[in-house]
Amino acid sequence: METFNREGNIATLLTTFFALDLAEKKRKELQATAELQAQVKIALELAQSPPTNHKLPHKPIEGEWLARLQEMGISPVEALTVKELFHLQGLMRPATLRQVEILKHFKIPGAVNMSKTMANYSIRRLFLEAENIEAWQQRPPTSRVMQGLLYMNGSFTRGMTQHQAQRKLRQSGVENPSKYREWKLIEALFIGVNDQVTRQRNATRKITWKRFFHYCDEFKSIGVPAGEISVEMMLTRIAYHQRSEVQPTHIGSADENALLAAV
Repeated sequence: METFNREGNIATLLTTFFALDLAEKKRKELQATAELQAQVKIALELAQSPPTNHKLPHKPIEGEWLARLQEMGISPVEALTVKELFHLQGLMRPATLRQVEILKHFKIPGAVNMSKTMANYSIRRLFLEAENIEAWQQRPPTSRVMQGLLYMNGSFTRGMTQHQAQRKLRQSGVENPSKYREWKLIEALFIGVNDQVTRQRNATRKITWKRFFHYCDEFKSIGVPAGEISVEMMLTRIAYHQRSEVQPTHIGSADENALLAAV
């Protein structure tokens, strides 16, 4: 009898835990559904905002787009325009680098994981305040813009704001378009090797500009043109150093063969 009661109690407890687990899962599903509905409402409101996406047509979307919305978990109850669809799709796309930069500057939590549409919504709310617009315009230059000025001109003026530095960089690009194109390739490569998702996938750590240029010089030293250095090649070299915890040195012949074989 004691054994039966003990087993019965265990069975009761398991049943209770199972029921609680189901209830928790259901609660999370309902919460997720409510959050999605709230975000859909925001997306549709953004579509009605005059300053955004003037070029997007107002004609209703057709069958294939409706099917894609269904895949996103959104079931529209009435016809949607292309402009509305644009913002709905943004709910399933990550925020852009610029959006994340703005949100991080104002210390908005969850910026990295925010969707493109919700980031757009948050930024619009931020810039309703004149002081936030001023704070954004007066922020100091980012490392990328400073490196761009150094690459283009060999120097930059201390005390410049981000806006002033960007304008100076654009002017330098107009004056020397070929070198500016080179810089944009370098900038894109730096962003690529430091991308969070890419680094997680390749188990590499973020690198500084100094280390980045060191790796670029290594590839140039073995005859790889600057324009042909890819993110994958850079990640292979970065992983080689970081995983072995060896300070970067000039690539020797053995290293060169191993590296070229890997990439």
